Amino acid sequence: MAGLFIAEKSSYADPVMTAINANDVPVPTRDIAQVKADIAHAGFGILEGALDEATTAAIRERLLDQAAAERQKAVNISNSAVEPDDDVNQWVAMLPNKGRVFRALINNDDCLDLVRFILGDDAILSEFSAHITWPGNKEMGLHIDQWFLPQPAMPSETYKRVSDVSRADQPFGGPERAERMINVPVVANAMWAITDFTRENGATRLVPKSHLSGHHPAPDTAYDSVYAEAPAGSLVIWEGRTWHAASLNTGTTPRLGITTYWGAPFLRQLLNFTYGLRPEVATELSEHERSLMGYKMWGTYGTTGDFNAQWATPGDRNLGEMTTDDETQSTKR
Repeated sequence: MAGLFIAEKSSYADPVMTAINANDVPVPTRDIAQVKADIAHAGFGILEGALDEATTAAIRERLLDQAAAERQKAVNISNSAVEPDDDVNQWVAMLPNKGRVFRALINNDDCLDLVRFILGDDAILSEFSAHITWPGNKEMGLHIDQWFLPQPAMPSETYKRVSDVSRADQPFGGPERAERMINVPVVANAMWAITDFTRENGATRLVPKSHLSGHHPAPDTAYDSVYAEAPAGSLVIWEGRTWHAASLNTGTTPRLGITTYWGAPFLRQLLNFTYGLRPEVATELSEHERSLMGYKMWGTYGTTGDFNAQWATPGDRNLGEMTTDDETQSTKR
């Protein structure tokens, strides 16, 4: 990308000189068709007003209270897999266990529409946690979310065995458009702005059009990026190949973001909802929510004993050892 351009900005940003063409920088919009066009072109989009003010405020209050309590009670707040060198930022995990109000986010029609635009109708929820960037944090390195996928290979090429793939041995390079086949997106990250996202408080930074490169950003390398600045209640969504990272919070207040991260139905989920949900929460889930969280079969994947069943069943309801003369076991479910 030759030449310098001033990236188009929202009213929440200061002008930032960047080598990225302004036409490639999505800005907050209430037009969902435009968000889809932005995702296809730039790899991400910003839907403003995705959540009403009252629901946003209720989620913000519940999240701040939960986060304060977890800090007070010395609950582990870090996520070493994502931020190994940062003990300032706070993660509040498995949000369905921590307040019914959070479930409004996965019942949001616009969010589901955008996720399904990227992944298809049977996408499932993989992660549902809050990421709070506090002042004094460390800047996260740029990365892609589907780092675990092996790269496409010609029949004559060597390849990485699928269970040996790591973040350390990926094809690093620039964000320029690839000239050979690359992976399709198999995950999508829908990040909810529970407070305003600003450059000062650590708004997510992204590299437009990097989703078409087939590369991973090289560690400790400076790349031009833009900040997803948006008012509270907005939804920032990017597909799994887009380069992104949380930024430095140089302000005085925390940035509250909630990540609803989605994946193809054949992928292992980041959060083990079927095992980790509290019983009283699992019991009150709607059929729609259970489906999103992986309780529903997909082409027999997720089966718990009956290949013709539609839903997973708990272990104490599944068949155990049987013998031909055991009449009770044959009907025990």
